[in-house]
Amino acid sequence: MRGFGAFVRALAGNAARLGGRGAADGPLTLVLGNESADLDSIVSSIVLAYALTLAAGSGAGAAIPVINARRADMALRPECDLLLQTTLAAEGGGSGVGDLTFLDDIDLAAMTQRYAAPGGASGDGRLDVWLVDHNAPASRLAALEPFVRGIVDHHVDEGRCLHATWRQITPVGSCATLVAARLRELTHTAGPGVVDAPLAKLLLAAILVDTSNLNPAAQRATGTDIENVDWLASLVDWRQPAATVASDADADADIPSLDVGSTAELYRVLDKLKGHVSHLSAEDLLRKDYKQWEVPDAAGRVWTVGISSVSYRLRKWLKRDGRAGIETAVGAWIASQGLDLALVMTHGKAKEAKGGDKVYGRDLTVAFAPGSTTPGQREQILQGLRGAECLGLRSYFGSGASADDQALGTCFFAQTRTESSRKQVFPAVKAVVAAVS
Repeated sequence: MRGFGAFVRALAGNAARLGGRGAADGPLTLVLGNESADLDSIVSSIVLAYALTLAAGSGAGAAIPVINARRADMALRPECDLLLQTTLAAEGGGSGVGDLTFLDDIDLAAMTQRYAAPGGASGDGRLDVWLVDHNAPASRLAALEPFVRGIVDHHVDEGRCLHATWRQITPVGSCATLVAARLRELTHTAGPGVVDAPLAKLLLAAILVDTSNLNPAAQRATGTDIENVDWLASLVDWRQPAATVASDADADADIPSLDVGSTAELYRVLDKLKGHVSHLSAEDLLRKDYKQWEVPDAAGRVWTVGISSVSYRLRKWLKRDGRAGIETAVGAWIASQGLDLALVMTHGKAKEAKGGDKVYGRDLTVAFAPGSTTPGQREQILQGLRGAECLGLRSYFGSGASADDQALGTCFFAQTRTESSRKQVFPAVKAVVAAVS
């Protein structure tokens, strides 16, 4: 296989390789992004699969990128859909996103069982799983852990999958930066044609969105991110600036082209699309960008913790659904996901005062499953979160946690440390839960 175009055109054949439901024969390499399935994770899984395919040479089968979400969930991610349709189509992809493999396209339970005894009666060959944009399989995919051979990630190391032969966990702003750096190394041996203009735009977009366009105020971008953005930007075929993205009030307007003239315009188009969520139901807001973990406390009890990241300021959500509506939706989400603790990180720009400029901010909603947590445990969690320096929490409604909050199991906070995204917040939450006795 030669070039990203050839790799993209071969994606449609992965369904046949997997036998429809994962009954492949012989060696198989899957590249799995994280369960939030955001732009960084999706792009990183596709491009790392391409890099692994190039490195393996023509004698091996292409690695298969797996989008860690249901196919229907792409409708919740217009920025991902636009970028992928644009770049994959430019590479000759027949049906664009339709050629990709999603989690519900594979029977992973059957696959892991088949490969559990290589060479035995249950199957032959070898299953290699690469994790990208996370370094431990989510609890729902724990059966994959023995098959993890490689990790490329930028989150805090969870200390799992220590058997992996390649374990690159580097604190940069975007995981796509690490994948871009890997491809850049391949250009020294395979030639500059390894990265063409559509591929460069694909990686560049993911880095820009994940680092807020390298904005120093966001405190996400590192020197490595900046260096790779400069390299990728030099490879993109820049066009005239795109038309303005439709506002929420004009949701039926045409989605703009990504034939843009600069990195700033590319970021602006995608970021605006990412923020188009006001039409989504409360359940869709909670599941659009969601991650879940199993976290043991000091007594050894395992808590199921879920964190939703929502590009929608809490004040807008409250105005639309009301406090009771949000509490009801979060409670239903806790029940449907079997959670003990749920956190909802709402973020984006909103006017602090009438007529004023929009200001970026973050809010945090914390909710408990009353049937599986005690008042004492809930108070320990809340006390720990209030004391977490990376959060800087203050009560959203202007007072401390009320008795009503405790009874409902839901508390609303303003997060004054706006630079802390889920990447920083989860380790703090994990430490707080670990201290519960």
